[in-house]
Amino acid sequence: MRAIAATVAEPAVLKDKETAISALQLHRNMIDQVLEAKERKSEGFRTLGKALGYTLSVVVRAVPEEGFEFMAELVGSQDSDVLWIVKENLKKNRLVKNFPDEVESIKILLE
Repeated sequence: MRAIAATVAEPAVLKDKETAISALQLHRNMIDQVLEAKERKSEGFRTLGKALGYTLSVVVRAVPEEGFEFMAELVGSQDSDVLWIVKENLKKNRLVKNFPDEVESIKILLE
């Protein structure tokens, strides 16, 4: 899954909105797997989490309306691993510089 996340989170690939929406759906599916995971201490799980801590923001930048809506949903999960993924992505300049209001609104939800 880490390789898929990295592959679809390529700005050149995400120029097409339909492709970007599909990439967001793939991230949704991967995060659903994170939420369902029983074993969270494995190297594979940690590697996937680190990848998602980077790639989600690339996809969100391509489809900000849908992406920030998804991030707000993720905050509602109250899952510590998923919240870490959201927080890591909110640190990325690609979001902070381009969507400061949206980033701030998600940060408020995290409080």
